[in-house]
Amino acid sequence: MRFEKILLQVRYIGVIMSKIAILDTEISPRRLHCQRFHAYNVCGLGDGMQPEETSHGTVCARVLDYFASGYELFSIQILNGNGKITDKPMGNIHHLKQGLELCMELDVDIVCMSAVSSILSDSGILYTTVQKLAKKSVLAAALDNRKYITIPTAYPFVTGVQSDIRNCLRAGELAYHDKDLFSAGLYANCNIRLLEELGCPPSNSFAVPVAAARMNTWKNEGKHIDTELHHLKPYPACGIEEEFFFKRGMGLYRELPLAVLYALGEEDVHAACQTAMDTLYSKYGVQSCALCSMDAGVDVRFRKMEPEGDLKRELLFVECCYKTDLIFFAIRKDGRDRVMAQVNADLEISLDKNSVCILFEDGCVKGSTVNLADLVYGILQ
Repeated sequence: MRFEKILLQVRYIGVIMSKIAILDTEISPRRLHCQRFHAYNVCGLGDGMQPEETSHGTVCARVLDYFASGYELFSIQILNGNGKITDKPMGNIHHLKQGLELCMELDVDIVCMSAVSSILSDSGILYTTVQKLAKKSVLAAALDNRKYITIPTAYPFVTGVQSDIRNCLRAGELAYHDKDLFSAGLYANCNIRLLEELGCPPSNSFAVPVAAARMNTWKNEGKHIDTELHHLKPYPACGIEEEFFFKRGMGLYRELPLAVLYALGEEDVHAACQTAMDTLYSKYGVQSCALCSMDAGVDVRFRKMEPEGDLKRELLFVECCYKTDLIFFAIRKDGRDRVMAQVNADLEISLDKNSVCILFEDGCVKGSTVNLADLVYGILQ
């Protein structure tokens, strides 16, 4: 793999300490005080000119620099920004993967990811790479600013970060909630004068470098970062109902098509549902997720339900907080009556070995399990 590299000596005093990487747009190093600055471009985009001091990546770096000392900065460009803080740069999930692979090559200590994905089907591209990197580096990733479940933020070996929107903390202060609904339990206050001067409101993107600065301090002091996170004071996180009102207030809430899928064995249901979701996305561009009765492992599109939980409440959370077009209930057949009594399903899908039967308002369709995605898509059109 070929990378464009620029090495700029900004300032060097004593021993190089933590290596911190920011995966974002280009970064201008002119106002930074890191010991060394390295720049790589893995997306192949940009005009080769000096990056703007108002690029998204530069602002992230300046927030890090506001709180951090004793670090070496690696700018890894995965996005092509236009230099305007208020414009959200868009990227390619494969560039994020390449940036993470580069972090492994460079032996980076702390990885800052403000550029993340709420397209959960991207997880198949990222998961293995992130898991490998997490064995040697500390990974901090933002929650989507509209508060959708995000990858790689939702992975258990990534520290998910969000902004202290309630302003409960002092500037630069951290708090922790270990049962956060979004797997982003580290809260950071980034309400600093620098962002105010730049005309930029606090956000989850800028909370990540605040968190990374503290992690850098802990590492330089020889402390175990995971232990220190759990010693932080608790944060008064929102519940599902508050998230619903937040989404409805932003005009983001909508009721979604619901399919109840069941078979005798949980493993059969899970496998069929996973294959159908993969096909719906790859063939039709339809994003889907599932509430399930079993532990779904590494696939973040599945959310395990509590055995005696409130199904309507679980469904409300998925409708509000998963960026999806379709929701499955993937359950064993003996749980069918409980689910159907509590939710209004658009499709009822029963699996029997290699065949499937789909009941819906206008009738019934039967076919092969391998064609489940095509059948579902055809009915919902």
